[in-house]
Amino acid sequence: MTATAHRGDERTALLSFLQRQRDLVVWKVSGAPDAVLRSVATPTGLTLPGLVRHLTNVERSWFRRVFAGETGLVFDWSDDDPDGDLKVPDGVPVAELLAEYVAESRRCDEVVRAAASLDDVSALRDLSLRWVLLHLVEETARHLGHIDVLREQADGFVGEEPGE
Repeated sequence: MTATAHRGDERTALLSFLQRQRDLVVWKVSGAPDAVLRSVATPTGLTLPGLVRHLTNVERSWFRRVFAGETGLVFDWSDDDPDGDLKVPDGVPVAELLAEYVAESRRCDEVVRAAASLDDVSALRDLSLRWVLLHLVEETARHLGHIDVLREQADGFVGEEPGE
C-alpha cells in the first residue's frame, strides 16, 4: 500500500495521495469471487465493477485527453450513453477491470511526470496540472467511499486499509 509522502515536493505529495486512493480501490475490490462483487448495486445501478471501469475512464479522460491532448483514445461512454462506463457486461472479469485500471494509472502517471510544472495548462481546457491532480484525488476518494459501502453490502468486508 502506498504511503503518502510526508516530505518532498508538491508533485510527489499529490501523486502519492492519488496512488494511495488507487491502491485502496484495488484492495477493496480484490479478494472476492466476481459473483459476490456483482451481487450488489445502488438503486441507480452503481456496481463495484462499474466503479472500477469508471475510474479507468476518468483517469484516461482527464490526464491523457484533457491535459495531454491525446487523440484516438477509446472510452466506455458515448454521447448516446454517457453512463456506459458504469455498465459492465457480466462476462468481463473483475480482475481484468482491475488490471486495466492499474495499467491506465501508470500511463497517466507518465503524463504527470512528463509535465514541466504543476502550473502547466491542459491542452483542452484552461486547467493546471495541479487542478487535474487534485480533481483526480477527489474523484477517486469519492468513489472509494461508494466502493466501501458496496463491498460491505456484498460480503461484509470492511476496513480502511490492509492489516486492520
